[in-house]
Amino acid sequence: MKVLKIILLVCNSALSLLLVWININLYTTHDPLEKRQDILLQLNFLEDELKHKHLGDRMQRIFPEGFVFTNVLYGLSWCEYGMAETEPRKTRPLYEALYAYKQVHSDKARFIFTPDLQPAYGIYYTGWKNYLLSKILLLDSGFTGSDTLKAAFRNQCDSIAAALKQSKTPYLQSYDHASWPADMCTALASLSNHDRIFEPKYRELISVWIQQVKTRLDPETRLIPHSTDALTGKTTEGARGSSSSLMLRLLAEVDSNFVGEQYQLYKMYFVSKTFGLPSIREYPVGQTGKGDIDSGPVIFGVGFAGTIVSIGSFSVMGQQELAEQQYLTVHAFGMSCKTGNTKKYAFGQLPLADAFIAWGRSSGLNYSGDVNQPGSWRIMFHLYSLLTIALLWLPFYLRPFFSKSKTK
Repeated sequence: MKVLKIILLVCNSALSLLLVWININLYTTHDPLEKRQDILLQLNFLEDELKHKHLGDRMQRIFPEGFVFTNVLYGLSWCEYGMAETEPRKTRPLYEALYAYKQVHSDKARFIFTPDLQPAYGIYYTGWKNYLLSKILLLDSGFTGSDTLKAAFRNQCDSIAAALKQSKTPYLQSYDHASWPADMCTALASLSNHDRIFEPKYRELISVWIQQVKTRLDPETRLIPHSTDALTGKTTEGARGSSSSLMLRLLAEVDSNFVGEQYQLYKMYFVSKTFGLPSIREYPVGQTGKGDIDSGPVIFGVGFAGTIVSIGSFSVMGQQELAEQQYLTVHAFGMSCKTGNTKKYAFGQLPLADAFIAWGRSSGLNYSGDVNQPGSWRIMFHLYSLLTIALLWLPFYLRPFFSKSKTK
């Protein structure tokens, strides 16, 4: 009995301290300068993992597009970070973003994709590669060697546009006979960015695409679906929090009216609170489902991927207060660790999550919005935590009482 009591004491102490630690971390705030420095620490960690510890290869063994996605997110984070800086501090962001693009543009990155799709290698690969390149050119369009990349960007935009014009559906194939609309949003964001960098060329195409998408929305939620039939564009799986969070982040650069409509529906079906803290459901209100490679773990209905990605989604929608609350929640539960000039989450075991957090937070540097953090949004979680701690220790306080009752 003494051994059991010691084990319970240790477990209760550990859980109580963890809850206290999480509650304290909900108050980790940074002024704008500190926030930039904090993001830089995350990017330092990702740089070391990518360049010296084969992060891209490790993520490829876990995720179907792990190599491409990790490098793309790293490059996008540096672009967003750099666009919030002034010269000459754009030099490193540009260098690192170009490094990421070089990795994505390699044969090693392309080998898992189908070359004879339209556009070549499918819309996932072409869309994300082109979107990263569009951000690099928005960061700096006059660096040495930029003419070659500008030509490549224009060619890739033309190939996306040509494939769309020939398609019977607005959702091009990511793989042979497989279509995910989120990849199309990435490609369309790259076309929209083309018109910000050069003479506008794709406005009409984008407008037509949006009208076509509106005829092929998820019938249950009226949001863009998670996956569609590659031939007809009809919904094969309805809207989900992971893909909806990502698509909002991208659609904000495509069409303000359409993304506004989608955002209102997103708030209705996915934005929620779990134990008093902000979270994103993986499945719409009224539906349940399991986690998968897209969502990550789904616990109490909350999708990990959708919740992390929403930090950037809220930022681009001008909802900086929601973005900060969501970040603080992720930060509190994310087991962050600072060592030297780096910062990592989950003890560095899943750096793709670090890349998404860095992308979301760096995006917020370039969007305005009030950030007012009254403590009231945390109160319910504090109460839940106090109740949990009380229940954990209650048996230890009641045991002497019952012991005395038995002796009487």
